Amino acid sequence: MLPKATGNAGEDQAVAYLETCQLSLVERNFSCDLGEIDIIMRDGEHWVFVEVKYRKNEDFATVVEQITAAQCQRIRRCAQFYLLSHKLDEHRTYVRFDVVAICEQPEQLHWLPDAF
Repeated sequence: MLPKATGNAGEDQAVAYLETCQLSLVERNFSCDLGEIDIIMRDGEHWVFVEVKYRKNEDFATVVEQITAAQCQRIRRCAQFYLLSHKLDEHRTYVRFDVVAICEQPEQLHWLPDAF
């Protein structure tokens, strides 16, 4: 499978799982000059910005270990831009950053609410 198609399949799987946990999809693949957010969802009053990590296997590192501090910072800045561009006050809006880690072999999906 091509990388983009694999990423989309992972995001599809993450959205389907999160919807079973009562989260509502708002947007996918939001991008701006600051970066990209894979999935934006709502969980009650919370705006949830989700990073999806998909790997074929965990031979070299777990999926979660592959998220860098710089990547977290880019996602935070992109989320801040999203909130401002949608006229949401970042100081009065409940925000959460989640990670959905998907590993193909062995087949696993881990949802980490409030991961960073």
